[in-house]
Amino acid sequence: MTEEGAKVRKRRARVAFSRLTVTIVLANLIGLVILLIGSFALTQYRDGLIQAKLEGVRAQAQIIADVLAQVAIDESSCQPVDEADIASLGAEATLCSLALSQTDVREVFNRVWDSFEGRVRIFNAPQTFDDPPVSSADVLLIEDVVLREDKIVAETLPPLEQDSAVPSFSPEKITYTVLRYFSRNYRAQAGRRTIEAELNEALSSSPFAEDRGAASVRLNEEGELVVSVTVPIRRVQAIYGMVTAESGGIDALVEEARFAILPFFGLGVAAAILSSLLLTAMIAQPIRQLAIAADKVREGIAAAGRARIPDFTSRKDEIGELSGSLKSMTAAIYARIDAIESFAADVAHELKNPLTSIRSASETLEFAKTPEQQAKLMSVIQKDVARMDRLITDISNASRLDAELAREIREAVDLTRLIGDIVAMYADAAKEDAPHITYTDPIQAVYILGNPSALGQVIRNLIDNARSFSPPGGEVRVTLEAPTQRENIVRILVEDDGPGIPPDNLESIFKRFYTKRPKGAAFGNNSGLGLAISRQIINSHGGRIFVENRLKYASDTDGERLGARFVIELPAD
Repeated sequence: MTEEGAKVRKRRARVAFSRLTVTIVLANLIGLVILLIGSFALTQYRDGLIQAKLEGVRAQAQIIADVLAQVAIDESSCQPVDEADIASLGAEATLCSLALSQTDVREVFNRVWDSFEGRVRIFNAPQTFDDPPVSSADVLLIEDVVLREDKIVAETLPPLEQDSAVPSFSPEKITYTVLRYFSRNYRAQAGRRTIEAELNEALSSSPFAEDRGAASVRLNEEGELVVSVTVPIRRVQAIYGMVTAESGGIDALVEEARFAILPFFGLGVAAAILSSLLLTAMIAQPIRQLAIAADKVREGIAAAGRARIPDFTSRKDEIGELSGSLKSMTAAIYARIDAIESFAADVAHELKNPLTSIRSASETLEFAKTPEQQAKLMSVIQKDVARMDRLITDISNASRLDAELAREIREAVDLTRLIGDIVAMYADAAKEDAPHITYTDPIQAVYILGNPSALGQVIRNLIDNARSFSPPGGEVRVTLEAPTQRENIVRILVEDDGPGIPPDNLESIFKRFYTKRPKGAAFGNNSGLGLAISRQIINSHGGRIFVENRLKYASDTDGERLGARFVIELPAD
């Protein structure tokens, strides 16, 4: 089996899915995948959720700070210090010991914030002038509480022997891993932030700012991403302490919001797969059927068979156009094969006749006794050789014609001048008893797009044909008609004064090797290919050629014939 045959077998075996099917599916899915990954990686969406969470925590922290500023300040701990003592103490000096009452702080939390969810830490204000003021948050910590809503959550625990871990291949685990991957840089930045830096920023913040204190997104001691707001506890301009409120659950919030996208993504995937299958049925499968049919045509040509191209022309789309083009191409190929076979048979038949005649004459020559008989046989041989030479020349020209017409470069042809030059050439070489050739041209020049050499060959063939049928001293009339506004067609007429053409032969004269000549015509001067070649050339130019009889009475088709008229019609554009 050849490599090409193996490819054909492989193509026929894969009917349901092909590379085009896979391409269609991937093309439909890639947009959805990009949207899904983009939703995971989109920082604006995450930042919006965090900002909303941060505003809620800030409001709670400010309320707690305002309440503690009213009820939890320990004013008795603030003792004035002389300036001389400050100078002697140096960096360890304090102007006033500003502190909060730990008892009052706990009382506030026990009575008020039983519905706030989050972690709240209360810090005393630093009493030193170090830079930064807060180097260790634990030293200043007064209270560290975690507040939750008053609700009871009942949860059934799995049996002890059952593994409650989430499978590594579960959607939750996969989504969590993907979220962690896309937020790794953000978490790394949050890991570099500390509570001490937040406290120092809150201490240096302006009491007149719209958003008091400092806010940040940090990692807590358990590595959880939390939003944190620190607000100073102020009375007038003095800072007695700081409130830090934290709220976690950011990863869960983002994960929950993005999990909500997954059902829509699943619907999108299902729609993409359905549309891919539809496109496969509408595009990939018809193309595959056409490809298989084309392979069968190739195999059929090799096996002298015939294959049928599937007909999708009723679809009225590109697939239908492709099907129609392949059907037309296949029909043209089969027509060309039939023409080649017929041409080969005709050539063999036409060459066999003169060869048979030459063989008979040569075999008879040795039995000829008189010089007159020998001269007669030699004349027959010479005429048959001349006929074969003419046949071989015309057959060679006809066999090259298709390739030449396919390679030719069309150009603007001035038919008025072309026909005039050909008629003038015949007039210069005419003998005394030869038919006279006249030419009637329009006033203006007539141009068409074509091959001047091929069109000139057609004109010469028709003039030669008309001269061969015209009587001595007769007339051959060549007429060129310009296109009109009604008909954008150029007509060339070649008329003779010969015997005309029998009505039954008006079409058959354009067949190859049709050589029915008038009585007295020179033997072997015509191969019967001139008119066939002329029709082939005119057809390649998008025109047509036909013949009709010149009648004495136009209405009497069986009446007296005055000659023949060949008509060529060519598009002017």
